[in-house]
Amino acid sequence: MKKSLALLMAFLLAGCSLTHPGLEQKAEDTPVTTRTVTTDAASNASATNVPTALTGAQVAAELQKRYRDTRDNCGSASTPAFLCTGLLIRGTEASTEFDAWNPSPTSIKNGGVSFTYLRSDYKVKRLAYTYDSGFIFYPILSTPAGKLNIEILCFFPVDGSSNARPNGGCGEHPRYPTVSRSCEEQNPIIDTAAKWVAKYRKDIADGRNPYEAMCSFNVRDGVNNAAAARFLEGMRAGRLISPDAFNTPNDTKLKTWAQNIPAQLPIEAFFYTKASGLAGAQFYQRRFRGLTGATLPIIYIPLPQTLEQSATFTFRAADQTL
Repeated sequence: MKKSLALLMAFLLAGCSLTHPGLEQKAEDTPVTTRTVTTDAASNASATNVPTALTGAQVAAELQKRYRDTRDNCGSASTPAFLCTGLLIRGTEASTEFDAWNPSPTSIKNGGVSFTYLRSDYKVKRLAYTYDSGFIFYPILSTPAGKLNIEILCFFPVDGSSNARPNGGCGEHPRYPTVSRSCEEQNPIIDTAAKWVAKYRKDIADGRNPYEAMCSFNVRDGVNNAAAARFLEGMRAGRLISPDAFNTPNDTKLKTWAQNIPAQLPIEAFFYTKASGLAGAQFYQRRFRGLTGATLPIIYIPLPQTLEQSATFTFRAADQTL
């Protein structure tokens, strides 16, 4: 996957523009700083960044577009769909004691941070711990220059009780040290959705906690041509146990990053899913602006409450703390 990803990134960076093509800024939209470009040497003497013309409405439209993009991969067997489609979101809690984008002590210990992957063909009705606000990461193939590419490690079709697992939260659970190993380490290997579902149902039938006993699909960069197929099978597995994967959010593990580096993180926007989450999203927006000088948009994303519904993405000028 490394070689294919490098080529794709080079292509995208060569052809990228400061605004998303096909999305015109409306006069009434409030501009927000979502990407930066380095100025020439003379200009750098007085300013290091210039905000783009991207608006909150355009960000919402981009999120909607990725949510509806249901490709199996991003062009090859080594480029899984999460690199270019869907949304990687993390529900968080607003607090003056810590910054929401900083990894928790648990994440520092086990090496992984939990996100939820959203797409129109992989819906969830709530986030972990019923959080109603948080932040969204750019997909890796759209990450702006100067931002970190945070590696996706593994995918659990539903909550994998990953806080207690080693190896980035992807390894074996201490309660079931054998049956909970990564799917490719199972005996026999679990490499299809059907095999994963059979194990999931057997764990339940045998009286095991299915979240602690399940195995994760390893999608690290190092697995190369296996990555796209594994992620696709993981999504198929979640659909086969419907509505479990709708009622209980998936667990997508990203590699833990360093503390206190907000300006380097690939945060695309802040969000809230219900009215009670707006204050939290506004807190993140103010805090992020205070630390970095950049204003990221707040997007309202009510999650579907039935499988027939879909998430929507709305930028509201009144929500912003500009």
